[in-house]
Amino acid sequence: MKLSDRDIVQHLKVGKIVIEPQPGPDKIKGISVDLRLDNRFRVFNDHTAPYIDLSGPKDEVQKIMDTVMGNEILIADDQSFFYTPVNLLWHPQWNP
Repeated sequence: MKLSDRDIVQHLKVGKIVIEPQPGPDKIKGISVDLRLDNRFRVFNDHTAPYIDLSGPKDEVQKIMDTVMGNEILIADDQSFFYTPVNLLWHPQWNP
């Protein structure tokens, strides 16, 4: 079921949808809610591993993750980051 922006706001008010902290009205548009999960982002590098086993000791898992993950990208509060499978699109002048 898709909810309109008015429905989303109403569901947030009555607790049918819970987002903490609750997004401001400028973050609710159409049938979507813009969320910021963190200001750090990493993408997978090309790799041929069929799976990554995360159940091992933390330092071993971290070594494996470091081989398949790109460098961490820090995004300032006034910046946006757009990812497409073909390339990365980012510019410091873009605002969220």
